[in-house]
Amino acid sequence: MEPDAPLAAQKHSSSADQSGELAETTQLADAQSHIEATHTSHPSTDTSQQHTTIDAEKDVNSANIDEYNTSQSSISLHGLVGTAGRLKHSDRLKIAGIMCLLALLVWRATDLGQPQFIGAQGWASVLYPSETTSTTAQDSRDILTGLNHRAIHQPHATAQAPLTPEAYIDLITSKLSLDQKLGQMMMVQFVGANYSQQLSTMLSQYQVGSVLLFSANGNIIDKNQFKSLTQEIHSSATDLPVSMAIDQEGGTVDRLQQLDGPRPSAATLGASNNPQTVHAAGQQDAQDLASYGITLNLAPVVDVDSSNYSELHQDMRTFGTTPQVVSRMAEAYLEGLQQSHQVVGTLKHFPGLGDATVDPHVGLPSIQRSKSELETIDWAPYRTMIQRGQVHAIMVTHEIVPAIDPSQPSSLSSKLITGILRDEMGFQGVIMTDSLTMAGITAYYTPDQAAVLAIEAGSDIIMGASSPNDVAQMINGIKQALNKGEIPQSRIDASVRRILLMKYQMGLLPIPGSK
Repeated sequence: MEPDAPLAAQKHSSSADQSGELAETTQLADAQSHIEATHTSHPSTDTSQQHTTIDAEKDVNSANIDEYNTSQSSISLHGLVGTAGRLKHSDRLKIAGIMCLLALLVWRATDLGQPQFIGAQGWASVLYPSETTSTTAQDSRDILTGLNHRAIHQPHATAQAPLTPEAYIDLITSKLSLDQKLGQMMMVQFVGANYSQQLSTMLSQYQVGSVLLFSANGNIIDKNQFKSLTQEIHSSATDLPVSMAIDQEGGTVDRLQQLDGPRPSAATLGASNNPQTVHAAGQQDAQDLASYGITLNLAPVVDVDSSNYSELHQDMRTFGTTPQVVSRMAEAYLEGLQQSHQVVGTLKHFPGLGDATVDPHVGLPSIQRSKSELETIDWAPYRTMIQRGQVHAIMVTHEIVPAIDPSQPSSLSSKLITGILRDEMGFQGVIMTDSLTMAGITAYYTPDQAAVLAIEAGSDIIMGASSPNDVAQMINGIKQALNKGEIPQSRIDASVRRILLMKYQMGLLPIPGSK
């Protein structure tokens, strides 16, 4: 913390005091002798401040000195008084003020260093230092380094209970700034095969928590290129680790096909009617993804195929046509995928696209099912797998479900996200939106509006930003909602805890001292 301006000026007054003594005139000799006799320094134990108090009260013989009951900053004027001779009391006070200001400028310039002192703000950065809430990457590293040190080096004289994941996550969350917390809630994408300046800005300045890798964005060319890219993302991130995500479903949505060869579609695996085969497919995907440092797979699809006209049916992206088959096969796949504790899976697309005839990428589907039908068909796989404790993450798609919420898309609906997923199904893991760049959202909402509504609805991760400007727009919208009381701070903290706990579950955030 920076010292207050008056105390900073006092730090530099002793040198002026010494020069003043050399220039003291005979007219002030008696007064100077008295001050020197009563002048006692008391260095403070606070290393950021040195406060010297001088109590001098006595009548003096000099013509222009009335009495002394002042601080060290006043005493530093003796040299000026000696050379000025007969300055008025008010003039001396003005000079004292100027000297204090100069001392402050010199101290601030030394504290800030040359780059900021001569930078865009110049002198303004010295007089009016920025009070932004942004936190640097070094601040992030200091947070975890400090926590880890304390957790590992506990006093041996006192028996300590093992640090639980939840307790560790609470410690980290309590040390994060608002900007860091909001950064963790962002999942961004970028264009190109190399680590770009825009991606660097999103990671370093906004400290985003997740990066989505996409073959359509040109992120995946060959093995060497892809490994180099993912390694640079990991190494460039702050000490709050970045989770890299991908859609690796197999079949028509096989992002790694050109690197590792084709993988079977969900429909092909489901048709085998063999959970062991599906389990092995999950293990294989985890091995492939972990080899590139990818920790979050946006799969399996748990939509129940119930329309020959749906995009999911035509692209063979579902495990089957009944909730029972989908539940059994998706459960086997998720077990295999998460067995190594290096990759976490994501159930999608809640509340269900199995009967949708419009692709959310190009429009906003409307699902004309009753709540009872949704419960017995579309939501049955979610409920079954949540109850078995396998599920760490769920993705919510963009569609209208009139039986639950006729006015808001599902990804922005508190009735569906909080009401159904959280309250009725009891899901306490991470909920993420599908990309907010899809036409099902962008046709009706700006990025900041969509981000705010998604968080209000109960989502933890906001997916889709593709540039620093996108991230800034979303974060600024969320901050405005926080300032207005539309989103409580506790709501942000709850999301960050869930996100960090998921990162622990995928091996990115180990507990210090654990084996």
